[in-house]
Amino acid sequence: MYATIAFTIAVLGIFSIIELIKGNQKFSLLKYYMLGFLIVSTVGSALDYIELVGYPIRYLKEITRFIGSGVVINIFCIIILKKIPKSVIGMEVFLTFLFLCMIISGFEFPTVINNQLQNKLTLYHQVFYFLSSLFTITIIVYTFIKLITNTTNRNLYDIKIRNWTGGLYISIFLLVLMHLTLIMLYINGVTTVYNDSRITLFLVRLMFLLFILFRPKFLDDDKYARPFNQLLTKNSGVTYQNFEFLFYSNNYYLLPEANMEDLALRLNSTKNELADFLKNQIDENFTELLNKNRVEYLKELLKAKKYESFTIEALSEMSGFNNRRSMYNAFNKHVGITPTEFIQRLK
Repeated sequence: MYATIAFTIAVLGIFSIIELIKGNQKFSLLKYYMLGFLIVSTVGSALDYIELVGYPIRYLKEITRFIGSGVVINIFCIIILKKIPKSVIGMEVFLTFLFLCMIISGFEFPTVINNQLQNKLTLYHQVFYFLSSLFTITIIVYTFIKLITNTTNRNLYDIKIRNWTGGLYISIFLLVLMHLTLIMLYINGVTTVYNDSRITLFLVRLMFLLFILFRPKFLDDDKYARPFNQLLTKNSGVTYQNFEFLFYSNNYYLLPEANMEDLALRLNSTKNELADFLKNQIDENFTELLNKNRVEYLKELLKAKKYESFTIEALSEMSGFNNRRSMYNAFNKHVGITPTEFIQRLK
């Protein structure tokens, strides 16, 4: 049964990778990490399948699990914090060094198979296992707290991200609660139902696969990413990662006072460097890019029926437009109709 589950998850992982990169889909930093998790998860499940059919490959499973946990931590940071803090990077480097030392000394993750604890850990291995587990749990709990306490942002995209991520957190906490309950019952001799911990690992992989598959559609939009075939493209002056983080992740285009000089200053570059970047990498001038994204955001507000609670002028202001006339001109140019006509078509 376990071999079948591992094989199924590996196949699902392959299809998820294809879905993520098909048609030269646009890629953001977050999607790069998602792709990394899919690859690691697929390889890990394939290795589990190989072991379950009688051909174990020592240490490769440990390597994929360790890399996978690191990728997951970074995904949480990018989604909730919109960056990977230097403290997190430093801790990951430290744990990676420890992990390499542990692997050299024969470390293997502990598992329960047929009610028997496998791969008993030495004292040094226990310390590393405790530190890595504590680090992972700390990041998950911290980002969850940041998610639920950040209630002041009225940005529609952030609300969608919050709802999407909230489901994952709930699933994780339920899984951890079930996991701990079964362990406590097993330790106290109440039940022997917890006879194989590999099923927990399979559930975690499946949970994250579904999380990636059912991501918000706007994460695949042009404005949030760059083409997959430009992965190795280097930029001078302005980097795509910094531009993406400031302009899209931090919703710079929603600021009424947004302008090229200010954006270039925030990117620690010159206006000419920013203009060259927009021409070569985005293929649009600043004004058109600004108005297009504001119009797209306004469309999202209208689709969410925010017009029932706010006036068009208020929604225009939320979208970054300075006045009603500029909003109508931009909306008509990019959509072909007025906001009022757009609302009528939604009804």
